Amino acid sequence: MPEGLVALLPLIFGGAAAATTIGTSIYNAENQPGTPKPAVPTQAQTDATAANTRNTQEAALSQQLPGLQAQTGGSLSPEALLQLSQLLSGQAGTPGIGGSVQDLLQKMSGGGSTTPGLTPGGAFG
Repeated sequence: MPEGLVALLPLIFGGAAAATTIGTSIYNAENQPGTPKPAVPTQAQTDATAANTRNTQEAALSQQLPGLQAQTGGSLSPEALLQLSQLLSGQAGTPGIGGSVQDLLQKMSGGGSTTPGLTPGGAFG
């Protein structure tokens, strides 16, 4: 065997060994079990979470309303009162707050009320 070829044999075998190691590492990495994916909530769980969030937001907003009504002498519209209550309760800009405001407006306009501080017909207690 020529001396040049003998000198290259360690490089050739080393490269082949490295390629085998890299190939084995890639194979093992691709066939490892991954981290388990979190369970997707059911529609009932999603609905329950949304209802709970809305009730919490409505309660936070309605706690502000009697004091705001007294401080403004009733001169603000229901929409303005609710927007001001969002700011004062720290709820402004939270996801779903618009739906909570719409529910409270409906209750304030006579759609019935189960929220403390509101009575049917739009009057504040």
